[in-house]
Amino acid sequence: MMCFPRGHICAKGLSLKDLHQDPDRIRKPLVRQDGKLVSASWEEALELVNRRLKDVSHASGDGSVAVYVGNPTAHNFGLSAGIAPLLRSLGTRSLFTAGTVDQVPKHLASELMFGNDMAIPVPDILHCDLLVMLGANPVVSNGSLWIVPKFRDKLRDLQKRGGRLVTVDPRRNETARLADQHIYIRPGADAVLLMAIIQRLLGKGLSVDGKYKVSGEAALFGSIRGFPLDDIEALTGISEDAVSALADDIAGASNPVIYGRVGTTLQTYGTLTSFLIEVVNLLTDSLDREGGAMFPEQPYATPSAPKRGLEYNRYQTRVSGMPEVTGQLPVSALAEEIETEGEGQIRALVTLAGNPVVSNPDSERLQKAFESLDFMVSLDIYHNETTRLADVVLPGSSPFEDVHYDAFLGSMGYKNAARYSPALISGTSEWQTMLTLSAIAATGSVPDATALAEFEDNVIAGAVAGYCADETGPLHGRDAQEIMAMIEPESGIERLLDLGIRAGRWGDHFGKQDGLTLKQLADTPNGVDLGALRSGRLPEVVRHPDTVINLAPEVILAEISRLKDFEPGELSLIGKRKPQANNSWLRNLPVQGRGKQACHLEIHHDTARALDIADGDKVRVSSSVGEVTAVAELSEDIAPWVVSMPHGYSEVAGLMQAQNVSGPNYNVLAPAGRFDGPSGTTALNGIPVTVSRI
Repeated sequence: MMCFPRGHICAKGLSLKDLHQDPDRIRKPLVRQDGKLVSASWEEALELVNRRLKDVSHASGDGSVAVYVGNPTAHNFGLSAGIAPLLRSLGTRSLFTAGTVDQVPKHLASELMFGNDMAIPVPDILHCDLLVMLGANPVVSNGSLWIVPKFRDKLRDLQKRGGRLVTVDPRRNETARLADQHIYIRPGADAVLLMAIIQRLLGKGLSVDGKYKVSGEAALFGSIRGFPLDDIEALTGISEDAVSALADDIAGASNPVIYGRVGTTLQTYGTLTSFLIEVVNLLTDSLDREGGAMFPEQPYATPSAPKRGLEYNRYQTRVSGMPEVTGQLPVSALAEEIETEGEGQIRALVTLAGNPVVSNPDSERLQKAFESLDFMVSLDIYHNETTRLADVVLPGSSPFEDVHYDAFLGSMGYKNAARYSPALISGTSEWQTMLTLSAIAATGSVPDATALAEFEDNVIAGAVAGYCADETGPLHGRDAQEIMAMIEPESGIERLLDLGIRAGRWGDHFGKQDGLTLKQLADTPNGVDLGALRSGRLPEVVRHPDTVINLAPEVILAEISRLKDFEPGELSLIGKRKPQANNSWLRNLPVQGRGKQACHLEIHHDTARALDIADGDKVRVSSSVGEVTAVAELSEDIAPWVVSMPHGYSEVAGLMQAQNVSGPNYNVLAPAGRFDGPSGTTALNGIPVTVSRI
């Protein structure tokens, strides 16, 4: 049994065999001929990619090619590692990702506060005595940006030692049903609630003086103290007494911790909400200490470039001036970047393991924009709503053909641990495909085996040079050729993995100390337990040039001012996740048939009665940009001011066997112009809608 999940396995893991054997999985390249996608050889497909990319670049410039990265990329080490070489080779900054419809406000808040977009603290659930959870459902998601398998067991242990869980959400979700207290809140009002809590904590004399090295506290707390909260219940749906009681509980707990997830980021004040969560943790002296919000670690390290101020909004989208965040541009701007003529117009698109036509806002507009492109190539394992629009579809690998190491979410665990799994069967890995696409873009020709190996050597050599140039890293000043010679094995994505592990905190630093190597991880197939989270890490993770936590970034003060205009909607749509569906990843697998999988619209009994809707009725859900039909499911577990529907479904016919669990596409209802201001992340929650019985 692996040391980290202790027997837990998620739906993706249970479905690996089904996915590998799925007859609908793409196994050969597809190319468009006479308007239809037909099977082709790898050579034919890659030659077409080479020719068409060159045509677009010559006609419209290198910046006319964009890349879209889907959610599964973050869980595939080779695929994610191939993004940077591909962007460099294409000569483009037009990177759009699924993260910009999910988690980017969290990263931006960390960049603004700590100067480090990956400094995302997680609850120390093993030692806290009060866990307040906003917009999160770890029973279903296993934590998302907080990896906490077997959450039920850990919550039971927390409660046995006298601790409490308080959930705040418009819906009494699967996690809330286990909580000691659940508080219903209006969608998008989390920042208002946090402002009220902070006002009360300040009134009790709590401060950050002497606890942390901070700047801007007077400006931040002055803005918060002056924020008008005359009718908190009208704004949040929570009574004045309930807000005060929650603030009292937080102030009185020995080890309180506040945590927010997707419900706090998929809204119009996502960045501000994420920032204020950590302000509460600072005020209660909970940040970076046992029982509070702590910063996990993992063996794999990446080199740090010299910090040159705030790494945010370094460039913008061409049409609306939407900001760059962590090198990503918001998908909410993708359609207009394709539609709008002029210098820099996107004319070609590479999609990686994503289905943006289903998973992104204003889906019908995005589909029309994709249809207008001069060229589109998709790397995917399925023929889906997006790949059906491509000119070339390259098959993704089976999970058994790829190396597995979680370099992204491995940095967000409830404890420090790591596990490496080698490829189980031979095949074309997605790392190889990414290198091939990068080499095509860089050289203008399809590489043979020798040329591809040389290209990979250059990529690895560039990575080594980055580690050797990192003034804060253990390889600083080392001879790059010496390091190259010591990396194992001699080819493949494992070389990057061995490099990062050996250059990390627990690594052997290439002979400078006893420590981990990739070989040692490979020899420990059940994983390596690296111990509990470590307090006192703030000096390591804060990367502002003055190493001070910034409590008053201009963008946050501006958001507090904008929050004064917040008005709750009369009836709003919020999303939810079906545990078997895992977003849309598993939509084609037998796991979908387990349990209740129909795509229903959850609606409160009182709301349904007022709208003359009965359980099982067919209803029309309309927003400012679209409408869908769904089946009503009456519930007492949802606030009367919201309705809820799962995302990741579609009703496009003829793609794959998943149509027996098809359903309305939630994102048809999501306006691309409704987003979190600082990050550009689309507000997929709290969409104003009307519902009527058909």
